Amino acid sequence: MLHLMRKHATSWIIKFLLIAIAIVFVFWGVGSFREENVNRVAEVNGTVITIDQYYDAYNNVIEGYKRQFGDNLDDKLLEALNIKQQVVNTLIERELVLQEAKKLKIRVTDEELASSIKSISYFQKDGIFDNRYYVNVLRRNRMTPEQFEISQRRSLYLEKLRGLIIGSVKVADDEAREWFEYENETVNLDYIAFESDRYTDIKLTEEAINEYYEKNKDNYQTELEIKVAYVHFDKKKYMPSVKIEADEIQTYFETHKSEFESPKTVEARHILLKVDADSGSDKDAAVKKRAQEVYQESLKKDADFAKLAQKFSEGPSKDRGGYLGKFKKEDMVKPFSDQAFSMKTGEISEPVRTSFGWHIIKVENVNEATSLTLAAATPEIQEKLINERSDNLAYDAAESFFDTLYNDSLTSAAQASGLSAIETDFFGSRGPSNLYRDRYSFSRAAFELEKGQTSEIMGWDNGYYIIQLLEKKEPFVQKLVVVRDRVEKDLKKELQIDQAYKSAVACLNTLSASEQEPTITAKTAKVEQDYSFTTSGVFKRNEAIPEIGNEKEINTAAFSLTESNPFGYTVYKGLKGYYVIKLKERKQPDDKAFQDALQSVKDTLRQKRENSLFENWIEGIKMNSKIEIEERYRK
Repeated sequence: MLHLMRKHATSWIIKFLLIAIAIVFVFWGVGSFREENVNRVAEVNGTVITIDQYYDAYNNVIEGYKRQFGDNLDDKLLEALNIKQQVVNTLIERELVLQEAKKLKIRVTDEELASSIKSISYFQKDGIFDNRYYVNVLRRNRMTPEQFEISQRRSLYLEKLRGLIIGSVKVADDEAREWFEYENETVNLDYIAFESDRYTDIKLTEEAINEYYEKNKDNYQTELEIKVAYVHFDKKKYMPSVKIEADEIQTYFETHKSEFESPKTVEARHILLKVDADSGSDKDAAVKKRAQEVYQESLKKDADFAKLAQKFSEGPSKDRGGYLGKFKKEDMVKPFSDQAFSMKTGEISEPVRTSFGWHIIKVENVNEATSLTLAAATPEIQEKLINERSDNLAYDAAESFFDTLYNDSLTSAAQASGLSAIETDFFGSRGPSNLYRDRYSFSRAAFELEKGQTSEIMGWDNGYYIIQLLEKKEPFVQKLVVVRDRVEKDLKKELQIDQAYKSAVACLNTLSASEQEPTITAKTAKVEQDYSFTTSGVFKRNEAIPEIGNEKEINTAAFSLTESNPFGYTVYKGLKGYYVIKLKERKQPDDKAFQDALQSVKDTLRQKRENSLFENWIEGIKMNSKIEIEERYRK
């Protein structure tokens, strides 16, 4: 991709291409170039969203879904998730928000950026930001600190702008009560289940099988499959040839010392007596006097500082006995840090004034600054340099081979270069069975190719690939003789469901007429069905129903029932068959439960309204913006 071209612009072909692109810019102008630029996904008010940005975002989304769905992530699921459109919309909306942030002159300071990064738990060791962790985590995700910091600064722009848009959202107590009662009302059902798999006496005729197959042919269509040849440049194969000299390790160590340093930290508790920074002198003096009294009590022989903090402190750490954990000097306001970092383990400070109020500090532990020696850091440095060097060697080999390709057969070109090209069997969206780590990425790239087309150099976790599409096998409807077992199974299931439906309807008609729980036993569809009810147990809206499961249609119907109309107006389909339902009990939550949950309910409602307000604001901005999306990214 283009970022690989920029990183490895060493071959004469790539240099020639870059010069050619520059000439196009000079003679034809940026606008004309963009109109035919295959690197463009969309344009937002004149700003181009590039293919690199799209693939980076797309791959991040795919990785998230892979963690969520595992091997179940196939072509049908990807299509249902509509990931391509998700990613394009997200990139457009992000660009619109960034443009609006610039118009409003919203700023993100370096201090704000640093603070936000330090607060990310992935970059912390024992609760403290660790620069080595930071660099290593980013490296594992194929990202540099510079790239991440640009992305994080953009996120902070979005966060600040969002705060301006949603700042006025309020929620009244009455609104909170209405929502709470709706969400926490409960229902208990009586029900009769007509499970389809109980209807086993199903006879299939040849005529019925043929008719079902003809009506449902699309269900027996194969997916698009392709066959490719590829050359894999695995960086692991180059590792044995990499030799790292001692002076290289020393140079890296001396130029990256911050990666091997851990700053001094203090572990402490505190008791905070709050007073505003602008409070009058009388108020401040009164709070200081109380702080002195608490300080004197903390010095007593049998005093337990943690219990005193639970009793007197007004800070958020009160319930933890004032415990603050480990912190670096720059993590706290200056007067607090200056005092804490001047103390020894076990010492208790006199009251210290900050903008929050008066603090009494007890230092639990002092962790002096440490740094790895060159000898201790050598294995880590060596591993990193070997990885980088072998990665570069793998790319250089891929680039050297790529430069020899024209419209040749990849397999023939590989043989001429002394390389091995692997030809796959036909595969679908899950990728070739012989690949593991890079299978999904490989499959996505391969399916973008036309027959005979060769990919650019594709870099993924397991090295670099050059892929050529050999054949496409278009989807086709499989003949009945091939899929007969599936057709019979599907038809039988459909007939079982139909029998369950007829039995349920007959039951409902009987119950509705009698308006009482039946004690009869009916023989319907050659299955003896006991019409006595089963009780579900209580449940709320959108919850799974005990004994039945997560059946949205039945749940919705249950909350439409009343004492005067206890039966559902129809029978309801579930995963196992059909259900006849009857209201047993409907109950509102009590007032105490509402009062206990009031604040969390208001927070939830406020967040919902904030999201809705921001989404509407985005849509308004879209309507007044010039947005062009390349045809291939519209669906």
